Amino acid sequence: MADSVVDACCVINLYAAGDLANICPALGLTLHIPTKVREEALFLRRIQESEVVLEPIDLTPAVEAGLLHICTLEASELALSVQLAVELDDGEATALAIAKSRGWIVATDDRKARRIADGLGVTALTTPELMKRWADNAAATSTEIAAALRRVRDLASFVPRKGSPVYPWWTKHLD
Repeated sequence: MADSVVDACCVINLYAAGDLANICPALGLTLHIPTKVREEALFLRRIQESEVVLEPIDLTPAVEAGLLHICTLEASELALSVQLAVELDDGEATALAIAKSRGWIVATDDRKARRIADGLGVTALTTPELMKRWADNAAATSTEIAAALRRVRDLASFVPRKGSPVYPWWTKHLD
C-alpha cells in the first residue's frame, strides 16, 4: 500500500464522512497524520436548533486501531517545512514537506498546496478523490455514498470545486 500524509482539511472531511473504520482501509493507502495537523483538526460544525455547535474531533480510536499513523517532522524535513510555511498554513506545509522527503502522496484540498506539490513532484489527492476511492473499493451503495458525502458537506462545510474531475460523481450522489 502506498503511504499518504493527510492535511487538516482532508482529516476533518474523512472524519465527517463517518465510519473511519470502513473508509480508511478501503482507500488502499497507509494514512499518516502529522502531529501539527492533528493539533489543527479540532472540530466539526453541527447545526442544532439554528445554532452552530462545535463537535470535538477525536482521532484517538482511529490511531489506536492503526487506521491513522502519527508522524512527526524529522530534522531533515524542517527546512522545507519552514520554507513552505511562507506560502501555506503550518499543517499543509508540514504535510507537504513530509510527503516530498519520504516520497509519499499528500492529501489536501488546498489549491495552492496542490499546485506547490505538483511543482515539487509530489502526487496530491483531494477529498473527492479519496471519497471516490472509498466508494469504488468498498463497493459502497448509492445510499451509503450519499450519506457520507452529505456528512462531509454538512459537518465539514466542504463541497468540491466545479472544476474538480470528481465533481460530477460527487454531485450525482447528492441529487
